[in-house]
Amino acid sequence: MQRTSVSYLLTGVGLTVLLMGSILFLRHLRPLAPTAAADFRKAKGPIKAPVQLMEFSDFQCPACRVAQGPLSKLLSTYPTKIRLVFQHFPLERHRWSALAHQAAECASEQDRFWLYHDRLYDEQSVWSILKTPPLENFFRYAKEEGLDLDRFSRCLADPAVNQRIRQERATGAGLGVRSTPSFFVNGKLVVGTESLRQEVEKAAR
Repeated sequence: MQRTSVSYLLTGVGLTVLLMGSILFLRHLRPLAPTAAADFRKAKGPIKAPVQLMEFSDFQCPACRVAQGPLSKLLSTYPTKIRLVFQHFPLERHRWSALAHQAAECASEQDRFWLYHDRLYDEQSVWSILKTPPLENFFRYAKEEGLDLDRFSRCLADPAVNQRIRQERATGAGLGVRSTPSFFVNGKLVVGTESLRQEVEKAAR
């Protein structure tokens, strides 16, 4: 008999405690040195593009969701000139952010990061307001985007995956990120989509 997405919730006992507890230790991690954009898995665009764009974002951040429109427009305007790298930056004040980032990272392990990324932002107003962990929503998105649910479930419970997310956030904090979304355009910190547009247009000339 085929297992439903709800059945996978039974494997998540203690998962939310793990994720929400770990977020409290984000500031105590030692930041890593910035890595070349070509080395990141959550990236799109030509590796040697003249505009190396790094985004530090939070899936439960409303401003991050709104920023996806202007960001997508820039990518479509300069398809051969921008290399975009996504970096996890879950904020402590957002209840389900850590869990959402873990789900997205697990989607990345199955080469579905950008599909899942878009789904989390498109459905943000649904899962972010729930009183209980939105695991059922996240499993449904995984199923509908074609992920292997057994593998997705194991990944959600893997502390090593959560550690990667925490390290990315710590790296962003070490680079001066204080809010989301924050961007780096060829190494220059930029906050706000209008400033982002100006910097990208200047670098893309």
